[in-house]
Amino acid sequence: MKNFAKVGLMAALFGATLVNYAQVATPEQMGPYAGKEGFGTFHMKTKLGSFKMIDCQGRLDVKFSGTLLVSKLENGELKIVEGKLKKEYDKNGRAVYTGSARIIVTGKWRGVQWFGSDMSAVFYGAGFARITGEFDRNLNTGDYWYDSDPPQSFPSASVISLTVPKANYGADTKLKPVPRVGGTASGGN
Repeated sequence: MKNFAKVGLMAALFGATLVNYAQVATPEQMGPYAGKEGFGTFHMKTKLGSFKMIDCQGRLDVKFSGTLLVSKLENGELKIVEGKLKKEYDKNGRAVYTGSARIIVTGKWRGVQWFGSDMSAVFYGAGFARITGEFDRNLNTGDYWYDSDPPQSFPSASVISLTVPKANYGADTKLKPVPRVGGTASGGN
C-alpha cells in the first residue's frame, strides 16, 4: 500500500506541474494583438541561459535578472513593470539594460536578446526565437513550450531556432491514416 500511495502522490504532483505549463495566452498577455491572425503563444522559463527573439511583432512579457539588448524597436515601447534596470548603452537603435526586472516589450523589433538568470517569459506574436540553457544545481536547463503543448527542455550544448507560431510545415492536422487493403506495401499480392 505504501508504494501505491507514493506512485499516486508522484502522479498528482506531475499533473499539477503540467497544469502550470499548459496555458494559452491570457487577454492581458495578448495585449493589443488579441485576435490577430498568424500569431501564437510561446513560453520560456530557465534558471540560467539566454534567448534572442528575432524579427518579431507582438508582445513579450519577461521577468529576469541579467542583461537585455533591444534592437530597432518600432511602433511600440519597452515598459518596466517591476524591478530596476540600468540603461548601460543607447545608440544606433540599440539599448542595453542590466538588472532584475519584469518588462513588457510591444511593437515590432529586430532583436530582443537576454542572458542571465531566473527568467520566465510569455511571447504572443510572430517571429523567431533562439534559445540555449545551462545546467542549474538540479541539472535542469529550463523549459519552453507553445500554447498548451507539453514543455520541452532548453538545449544545453547548442542553440536551437524556433518559429512562433509553431510551424506545421503544411501538414494537415485533421488527416486520419487510412489502412491499406490486401497485398504488400508495394501493392502486389
